[in-house]
Formats: sequence, structure tokens, C-alpha cells
Amino acid sequence: MGNDFPVTDRTRMRRKAKRATYDRAAIYAIVDEALTASVAAVIDGRPQVQPMIHVRIDDDIFLHGLGGNRLLSSIADGGEVCINVMLLDALAMARKIEDHSMLYRSATLYGRGEEVTDEDEKAAIMDQVFASIVRSERLGQLPPLVRGYLGGTMVVRVPIDEAVGKVNSDVETSDGGDGVWSGYVRVTTGFGPIEPDGRTEAEGLAAPDDIANYRRTS
Repeated sequence: MGNDFPVTDRTRMRRKAKRATYDRAAIYAIVDEALTASVAAVIDGRPQVQPMIHVRIDDDIFLHGLGGNRLLSSIADGGEVCINVMLLDALAMARKIEDHSMLYRSATLYGRGEEVTDEDEKAAIMDQVFASIVRSERLGQLPPLVRGYLGGTMVVRVPIDEAVGKVNSDVETSDGGDGVWSGYVRVTTGFGPIEPDGRTEAEGLAAPDDIANYRRTS
């Protein structure tokens, strides 16, 4: 498999095409950093979208939710899905109204879903979901899920058939009149300070380093 996704009619960026990227590694880095994704599908001729927790494993995106989730059920039956994530990096404050913008990284993925029914496979995937969110060694410190616990959870695999990233990292802000502040207001996703619950306080437990210094990127 090549390093780039093929450019298709719906992933081809026609306006400001220089912001587009089809590089697989760059797109996957954006997907992996994001905590949630907007998941969209057409059900009975009507568009539907929901935020969902996701995890990427190789060239597949995995979604999960309650077995009765209508959107997820539609995707699990082979329905086509569009998945988008966006990371906001800065507000661009320019000297002209029309030049104000944002610096961001986004990725849009297309594919058709299929339900994962094998319980052992579902459990392994949910371990990956846990690891993607928690980003620590915590899973190994906890008792395993009771067998059958995931019976009411639907897990759906979406092979990534098409994808495009969009990166806006260079907005000109200095063009315009004198005497107006221009530049960037950086936007960061912060974690902490940590807050122990009552039982942890009573037991006098110190937070492990991977929790106390939680980060989404290396």
C-alpha cells in the first residue's frame, strides 16, 4: 500500500488546494491525536451526525456504542460513513476583517462499516480504545472486563477507503493599516491539574507519572 491516499472526486480539494494532504502518515497523526470524531451517515434519506470516540488500528477506524444506536447500526449494516476530526491550533488575528482565520489540522475519511461480532476481537479492540484515550499503562493495573460485559456494545470496523487532510498553518496577518495588533492566539488542549476522588485521598495514593503528566502527543 502506498504512502498516499488516492485523490478521488470527493477528496480532491479545489479551493486552496495547497492546504490538502493525502499523506497517510500525516492524516493518521491527526486522527490519532483527536479525542473524538464527528461521524455522519444518511439514514432513510436524512443526514445524521454524532460525536463518537474512535480508535485507528492500521488502516481501519473503529467506532463503538450501545447496540441500539441507530447511526452505528446503519454503518454496521454496510452503510457508507464520513468521519471528520479537527484540531484547532490558533486564531489568526489580522489587520483586515476579511483576513481573520484559524490555524487548524483536519482529516476527513470515507468508508463502509462492518460489525465486529467475535467477543475476543471486540475485547481486544476496546483495549485499544482504552489505551488511545488514557495513554498510560493503566490497563495493566486494572482487573479485566467480565466476560460478556461487551454483549450490549456494538463495535464497528470502517476500512479507510478514501481520506484527505487539510492543514492551514500559514495565514498572513500583517497586511493592512498601521496601529492594529496582528498575530496569532494559540489554542491548546490542556490536561490537569489532576483531582483525586475521595477514596484515593483517603488511601493517600500519589498519582503515577503517566497520569500526573498526561499528554495527547509525544
